[in-house]
Amino acid sequence: MSTILTISDLTKKYRHADGDIYALNKVSFAVDKGDFVTITGSSGSGKTTLLLCLAGLIQSSGGTVQFQDFTITSASDSQLSHFRKSKVGFVMQSFALIPYLTAAENVMLPLAQAPMSGRQKQTAADEILRLVGLENRKNHLPKELSAGQRQRVAIARALINKPELILADEPTGNLDPTLSTDILDLLSTINKTQNLTILMVTHSPMAAAYGNRKIHLKDGEVVA
Repeated sequence: MSTILTISDLTKKYRHADGDIYALNKVSFAVDKGDFVTITGSSGSGKTTLLLCLAGLIQSSGGTVQFQDFTITSASDSQLSHFRKSKVGFVMQSFALIPYLTAAENVMLPLAQAPMSGRQKQTAADEILRLVGLENRKNHLPKELSAGQRQRVAIARALINKPELILADEPTGNLDPTLSTDILDLLSTINKTQNLTILMVTHSPMAAAYGNRKIHLKDGEVVA
């Protein structure tokens, strides 16, 4: 397996009148291509901060994050924007779908500036929606879809640019146990069939069990 992501002594601290608060404190680990990494920890342990630093959405206070030969922690805003558009797909707890766009139109959003014709974009969306089992719902608005279907649309949108890394923040947080299992099974299938690397933050032990690598954070530090 080749290493795709290397995190070394990653630190994020915030100034406070009572002293510095460390959201992350010298976090280090490596991720191989095709890993399904689950990140657990209690509220305030640093899980979401870690994900945001890996995406270059917030700046760390120290340490490095390396994605292949690209150093996320020292990149410019324009370089980070290109990195996120071309290499990373995001899946959020809240789905973050545009309510007045159909499932297919939501999925095509990341292709807005891609050098593709409208027909090519539609074909790509159709293929991805078929992958997540929603080809017969492509013209439905989010309000016409179940919570599980909305999350499948969000996953399809994350996949449309053919990313090498999926960052998922509590993707089953708004779903009941049955729908959660459906979404986790889908992510696991995508991970295995596409050899797609996934890092998933979760508070659920059941969801964490899906990972082939498990990282537990406590007070901003890796403890397991």
